[in-house]
Amino acid sequence: MISNSPGLAAFADTQRLIVIAAHPDDLETMCGGTICQLAQRGVAIFSVNCTLGDIGTSDASQNRTDLAALRLQETEAAARLLGLQQIFNLGRHDGELLPDLALRAEIARLYRLTQADTLFTFDPFWSGQIHPDHRAAGQAALDAYMPSKMPLYHPEQLNEAGAGLGCLARVFLFGTDRDPDVLVDVTAVYPQKIAASLAHVSQFPEGETNLEWMKELDRVPGAKLGVEFAEQYKQVNVW
Repeated sequence: MISNSPGLAAFADTQRLIVIAAHPDDLETMCGGTICQLAQRGVAIFSVNCTLGDIGTSDASQNRTDLAALRLQETEAAARLLGLQQIFNLGRHDGELLPDLALRAEIARLYRLTQADTLFTFDPFWSGQIHPDHRAAGQAALDAYMPSKMPLYHPEQLNEAGAGLGCLARVFLFGTDRDPDVLVDVTAVYPQKIAASLAHVSQFPEGETNLEWMKELDRVPGAKLGVEFAEQYKQVNVW
């Protein structure tokens, strides 16, 4: 059992949080409990999905364009349940995400527009991160951190209303088992996490039965804290 994890106190100074994920439903299943509690505290939360999730089905007859449109609707429904301030989708095709210069620039632009002070994203360095889109989203999110703070990097972005130099001060990686050092008890808000995840009906058509994998994932850090469910993060020291 772990007794020295800071839990939600790790985010005590967070006022504006941006979550860079690969697919619709990543945020809800990976960090939905933490997000719910921070939104309840008044944190402004911005969700970014790099892909449309347009191959996320086992139905070969499904049209990719229709699936992408459906998944955007599901993302909006989940966002309302969790109390997110704004959602973005960068329009890349599912299964084809690369941490290229264009993606880096798009993410840096969102750091500048949202003026987020805290970032959640996938851990691209965890050896168990076998989904290439997850690795690419995390890598691009980290790569965009430093240039977003530099005035000569895509200066045209700074002309947009509300934009300023990137001001991220805290970075937390989810989807990791690489010595996580922040464990958050999400037991009390787990019904909200489940509800937000189930808003993605295309992914979980059989309801809560399809989320057994998520519960098992969250029980592991929960056991470390001595609670039923928890979410875990690796904090990255940035400057």
